[in-house]
Amino acid sequence: SLPSLAGKVDTSIRAASNGDPVRANYVVALPSVPDRLADNRYTDSQSVDSSRLLTYDVRVVAVDADGVLLFAEAVTGRLIGHTLVVGGRRCEPITLVEGVEEGRVEWDKAARLFYLDMSFRFWSKRP
Repeated sequence: SLPSLAGKVDTSIRAASNGDPVRANYVVALPSVPDRLADNRYTDSQSVDSSRLLTYDVRVVAVDADGVLLFAEAVTGRLIGHTLVVGGRRCEPITLVEGVEEGRVEWDKAARLFYLDMSFRFWSKRP
């Protein structure tokens, strides 16, 4: 079965009090500002209510390569196709950004941790 993500998602790399990376399995979700504001009309100016394309970068961190793959599967299973509910907005389902340099398990020798970077994207529109 897939691991639970409860208590396993942070907005930065976990570090011990001495600054060393914590060797554990977890997920780092990096929030973003809109990639694009658009209303599908060339003459309309942007506003805070404009449609927004949002991309979130996610780094899965684990002590072994299998842990990275299990956590990555848990993340994609919970995000891909999910539609956020935001008051006053109409969101489209979340998709995985394909064709980017991410998507390969890497090893950080200094931290002694495996990691995998992924990006997810969705549109938030006026109702």
